Amino acid sequence: MPQVPPEFVYLIIATAIPLLVWMALRDARAAAAARHCLLDTGLNILEAPRLSIEPSGFPKIEGTAEGRAFRVALIPDTLTFRRLPQLWLDVTLRRDLPGIRDSVAILVRPSGGDYYSMTDRLRDYLLPPAGFPDSCLVKGQGPGARALLNRIAPCAARLLLDSKIKEIDVSPRGIRVIRQFAQGARGSHLILRQSVFEGALLQADELEDMINAALQVENTLTELNLVSAA
Repeated sequence: MPQVPPEFVYLIIATAIPLLVWMALRDARAAAAARHCLLDTGLNILEAPRLSIEPSGFPKIEGTAEGRAFRVALIPDTLTFRRLPQLWLDVTLRRDLPGIRDSVAILVRPSGGDYYSMTDRLRDYLLPPAGFPDSCLVKGQGPGARALLNRIAPCAARLLLDSKIKEIDVSPRGIRVIRQFAQGARGSHLILRQSVFEGALLQADELEDMINAALQVENTLTELNLVSAA
């Protein structure tokens, strides 16, 4: 069998490397463009929406709904010990809650690597109320954290019937609800260790449900404050 001249091998390599780099850059640009559009539906749901791209490469939208300021963001969770990467939808009602001086975070199915969870920043462990999922971590901070948890417990228990809800947080600065948005494609993760969220796109009813969830918690706190003041 004739031996291939080294010059020919070098020529093939010199030609292939730029092509591979171009293909990688093309795929990266396409993936970035796809990520930037994931929350576009929110532009039609929120009033006066402002779209920006986070350092993670995923979009964030700020705007108003029902006269309240909201932030809608995506949290990529690609820790290698997870079976598959997760993409979380973070909907936060941003306002100073009257009469609230303490904080509570309710995290479902804690893994120990939930870096985005507010439970990492709170000091006190609280016993989950009746009706909460079995796998549930509840933490609080402040002398009234237990009372705050009791106030929101019935509403939170109803919201947690949605198995995709991951976390509900209440603090003096607002209310945050986190829900599973998408799960990484198995093949890309197992073979290439890449996080590819195929078919992920925010649906209007999904965002509206999340906004309503935050408003339900707010209404619970507001109604109780009104009753207490009566």
